[in-house]
Amino acid sequence: MTSVLVVDDSQVDLRVVGEVLSKDTNLELDYATNGAEALAKMERSPSELVVTDLVMPEVDGLELVRVVTKKWPLVPVVLITSQGNEEIAIQALQQGAASYVPKHGLAGNLVDTVQSVLALSQRKRSHIELMEY
Repeated sequence: MTSVLVVDDSQVDLRVVGEVLSKDTNLELDYATNGAEALAKMERSPSELVVTDLVMPEVDGLELVRVVTKKWPLVPVVLITSQGNEEIAIQALQQGAASYVPKHGLAGNLVDTVQSVLALSQRKRSHIELMEY
């Protein structure tokens, strides 16, 4: 099972993302209602992937991307938002996000995006492990 931390300040959106991702039975989902809570959970037990909303109180999605990619460089972050546009997607990718999915496209794109990001992440981890030997 792959651990995924889903972060969103909207309970409705947390439920929607959880339902979409639960279609992949290889994912073990955990939830946080803001970026600060997500970082606390990551400190205790880092997830293998983070899926986060952009607009949240305390620590927003872009800041969460920056912190996670700095402290846990092998943990990819997928940014989701209802305020989607190309500029936000570019900012997210520049900050280190592995991918970006607009909330209106969650049902059709999120599982495929997560699977692709996880496959790439696994190849990266395997490469690093090989290089250490």
